[in-house]
Amino acid sequence: MCASLPNQPNLDDIKKEARRLLRDLKQRDAAALRRYHSIQSWDRMPEPILDDAQYVIARECGFSSWKKLIEHLHCSSKSHC
Repeated sequence: MCASLPNQPNLDDIKKEARRLLRDLKQRDAAALRRYHSIQSWDRMPEPILDDAQYVIARECGFSSWKKLIEHLHCSSKSHC
């Protein structure tokens, strides 16, 4: 699915990755900032919040939003969506 997640990610994996990315963004980690700026082209990033990290992960995974990513995970865990 996404390079930064396991092959069969679950909701807990995704949430943990979002929290890690948020922590790294707050610390201004170079790799995290590159991930952010590859999705958001803003020159300067305001104080990052969890929504920012979640959005980056969703976009990296090919989804337009965190909500769409979560919906996909729920449907993947239930074979009838």
